[in-house]
Amino acid sequence: MKRTLILLIILSLGYATRASHIIGGEMSYKYISRNGDMLTYQVTLKLFRICESGGNIAELPEAVYFAIFSKVDNASYGAPVQVPRANKEVKHLAQVDPCIVNPPDICFQIGTYVQNITVPVSPMGYTVSFQSCCRDNTIDNLIDTRDPNNEQSRPGNGATYFTELPGENGQLTNSSPFFTKDEAVLVCANKKFTYDFSATDIDGDEIVYSFCDAYGGGQTTPQGGIPPAAIAPPYGTVPYKSPYSGSSPLGAGATIDPKTGIISGIAPDPGKYVLTVCAYEYRNGQLLGIHRKDFHLRVTTCVKLVVAAMPDKYNDCSGYTVTFLNNSTEGKPYEWDFGDGDTMHTNSTDPIQHTYTRQGTYNVKLWVDRYSNCGDSATATAYVYPLLRPNVNFSGLCSNTITTFTNNSTTSGVNDNINYYRWDFGVTTSDADTSLEKSPRFQYPGPGNYQVVLHLKTERGCERFDTSDLIVYDKPPLAATPDTLLCILNSIQLHAESMVDGNVVTGTYTWAPSYNINNANTANPTIFPRLDTAYTVTFTDATGCTNSKRVAVDVRDKLVVRTMADSVVCTGDEVNIPAFPDGNYPLTWYDVNNTVVDTGLTLNIVPPPPSATYRVRGDLGDCFGEDNITLRVVDPPVAYAGEDTTICYGEQLTLRASGGAYYQWTPTATLSAPQSATTIARPTDSTAYIVTVRDVLGCPKAVSDTVLVNVVPPVPAFAGNDTIAMLNHPFQLNASGGTTYIWTPVDGLDNPNINNPVTTINHDITYTVTVYTEQGCSGRDDIKVRFIAGPDIYVPTGFSPNGDGQNDIFRPLPVGIVQLDFFRVYDRWGKLMYSTTQYLQGWNGYFKGSPAAVGTYVWVVQGKNINNETVTRKGTVTLVR
Repeated sequence: MKRTLILLIILSLGYATRASHIIGGEMSYKYISRNGDMLTYQVTLKLFRICESGGNIAELPEAVYFAIFSKVDNASYGAPVQVPRANKEVKHLAQVDPCIVNPPDICFQIGTYVQNITVPVSPMGYTVSFQSCCRDNTIDNLIDTRDPNNEQSRPGNGATYFTELPGENGQLTNSSPFFTKDEAVLVCANKKFTYDFSATDIDGDEIVYSFCDAYGGGQTTPQGGIPPAAIAPPYGTVPYKSPYSGSSPLGAGATIDPKTGIISGIAPDPGKYVLTVCAYEYRNGQLLGIHRKDFHLRVTTCVKLVVAAMPDKYNDCSGYTVTFLNNSTEGKPYEWDFGDGDTMHTNSTDPIQHTYTRQGTYNVKLWVDRYSNCGDSATATAYVYPLLRPNVNFSGLCSNTITTFTNNSTTSGVNDNINYYRWDFGVTTSDADTSLEKSPRFQYPGPGNYQVVLHLKTERGCERFDTSDLIVYDKPPLAATPDTLLCILNSIQLHAESMVDGNVVTGTYTWAPSYNINNANTANPTIFPRLDTAYTVTFTDATGCTNSKRVAVDVRDKLVVRTMADSVVCTGDEVNIPAFPDGNYPLTWYDVNNTVVDTGLTLNIVPPPPSATYRVRGDLGDCFGEDNITLRVVDPPVAYAGEDTTICYGEQLTLRASGGAYYQWTPTATLSAPQSATTIARPTDSTAYIVTVRDVLGCPKAVSDTVLVNVVPPVPAFAGNDTIAMLNHPFQLNASGGTTYIWTPVDGLDNPNINNPVTTINHDITYTVTVYTEQGCSGRDDIKVRFIAGPDIYVPTGFSPNGDGQNDIFRPLPVGIVQLDFFRVYDRWGKLMYSTTQYLQGWNGYFKGSPAAVGTYVWVVQGKNINNETVTRKGTVTLVR
């Protein structure tokens, strides 16, 4: 289907603002004065906001409401106070590591709101609150609570920032702590980081820090208005997404120092994270209050030019030669210092072996691109105290007894002894299946397969693991001769054995009954029964565990062997002739000359015409049985489906077969009479028709032949995509799909009988081209040409990638542009969302497989026009859904 690009004007509609631009807040108080029973405190609110503007991103509010509630009953104290914004500050990333390839632009604004609040002395004090609706719904450690069926119905996770003024049970003249550093810092995903979240207390009180839950709440703010006043406490916390929580907002890899407030550790995956730090204020051991700061931390993927990486220790102590691994950035110069005075320079990250001359503990260092500004290094410890050799034996494998583990592990390191043993006996349902003894004893709870692990450590730091797979049984394993046949004229030796992991289990064997048996108390007795008899062997291991096996002996005085009845077969066919013996004994096949031709249950042979006879014989010791079969050989029919041919798409032809009495054509879907020798075929694609022929001469074989009908596909006539040409300039058409072309109408064409005529017409027109192939097949297509003034590049102001087929793709419309240099789309933070150099290609509104957020994006396009002039256009586009 062809589409004509439509330029849309997106109308901006007023609606309630979602304050997803607010990325945190902090509310604190400072004692000012007391006048009788009236106390005055200066309350300060800081709101943190992203730096971007435009679209549906609201600015910092010009004013906010401070709502005051008594802590006695959470009732309102007076009307909410409207507080104007006192200050607005912008924070940028101060220092950027020059060795990071892709440093982001980290920027946020701080809005400060200050108000003196006077309240009477109260037994428990007051809560001063501010609420903001609608946290960013792309926060990675929170669950989005918005209604997925109605985005505008409710705000989802909001935010509540509050401070608690002291009461009579506290220090009325106290001032709360406040967090001192509002820094823009770079936190690189999955890398080590530190983030200063320390606070200051003007009263000199002790501060203890911890992560804590963030609070939700807030109502939708009217467009361009002031956020509504906060509701009364208590306030609910936001829902965290596993494995995150208020006490672990950045995952298990990041912690906060309770004394300094420094957050450090390994950062989580890239994304946005809500973290709240609580500063507990103590004076003389008494808790005065809890001060909070809520902030959305952005974690960024950082790509460093050079990274040095290797394991931090090599301590298996398997010899003086240590294999060092290099997991660093590839394609750099590497310098190794092995800690013994030897060094190595290489350009390869392949594992490196180094042999030490004496035992010891060595500090190894690896430099990557050492002498560049962005070089990096890594260190490791090599323990060279050879040789630590695990050696484990065990006995007592029956579950009714205790298993003894014998540990003969050794180390040849000078003055290095094994000083740590830890056994894990492999019982996954128990935590008590361990031991620190050198050679422990352990009783297993029941039979099963258990993986036993011994962990060894030496005084010098060597460390090895030894793993053994242990099979514990309630009955010892026992294998015996399977049920068997025996000729009444012969004897046979039976066999039994008990094995665990290829090792013989020590024990005794007893066979019963004692009828016609020699050596009944051994693993391999000889029997010679004259009647069907079942012998049972009982094995007893060294711990008294027993197991038995039964061997049934079928005694025969004759054998019965049968094969199939005499049959007719086709010339040249391989025949599979089955035998049906009355037991499991060897079979031999003979031809009419008594020559052996095969063995086994089936004879596979091509019999010679006109007939052949075969005999099958079964032997069991001195007993035997036999049968024979005669085959008559008949020639099969000769099938003929006709000669291969070619037709045009939509045509039909007659197929004619011969060679037999009965016919069956396949496939049948495009045939008029598939069971007749003659049938009409109407294929829509090249088809191999197979005719299967049978006759009445005796050969049961159906013979097939194939005729290939090549169908020339529908001619892929293509006149070109509907397009827009430059007004008052010749435009060249370009059709494809065949070898001969005829254009209509001929208006404005220089030659209507070629594939690429030039038109000089200057009004909208539709041309039709008829295309012919070498085989004479034809097809038609048309192209609509619209003329617009140019050269220029036209770009729409909005698009709606909602899958309705209308305006789903955002792309430029080049008129008179002969080369597109690039077309790029960026988000508000400058991140590249889409890029192409392909003509008339565009962005579908997705980024890395997920729908991009609704909002405003920046685009830039550049190309060369027909005058070889560079044309560059920039602007914004609005994405709606």
